[in-house]
Amino acid sequence: MKWILSLATVGGFIGFIVYLNSIPPSDAPQQQQVIEKPARQVPETTTQQVEKKPGFRFYEMLPESEVIPPKVEEYTPGPTKQDFDYLVQSGSFRSKEDAERQRAQIAFQGLRAAVQRIELDSGSVWYRVNVGPFKSRSQMNSAIDKLVSINIQPLIRKIPKQG
Repeated sequence: MKWILSLATVGGFIGFIVYLNSIPPSDAPQQQQVIEKPARQVPETTTQQVEKKPGFRFYEMLPESEVIPPKVEEYTPGPTKQDFDYLVQSGSFRSKEDAERQRAQIAFQGLRAAVQRIELDSGSVWYRVNVGPFKSRSQMNSAIDKLVSINIQPLIRKIPKQG
């Protein structure tokens, strides 16, 4: 029963479209009757002059408006010009067990992490979890993407190059 109703609906829709195409447009302005006049003879010299006239001038204008940019030193990123490495701090904890837990979680992502013990002037001890160091920004960004995927918001630090 449903397929008969579906076919009837599709058939009715197609019929409606055909009906709409057969109706002349009523909103369009009435076309004026065009009266053809006999063609008049044009001398051949005028048509030759018209054909020789170029339509575009940009082929002539482009060479005249050439702009030469100033000389600028090329930027080449490389580890030789960089005197620092990147270190990514993923967390800082009061207990060593929490720091080791996060280090293990980071190790499961294929990253090398280390726990660093920091003693402040006030006498309190903190344990930092650091990932890296990285020689390039692209390596660091790859590590940050992995950390963010496990809901860790890292802190980026620049450290002087070692050796």
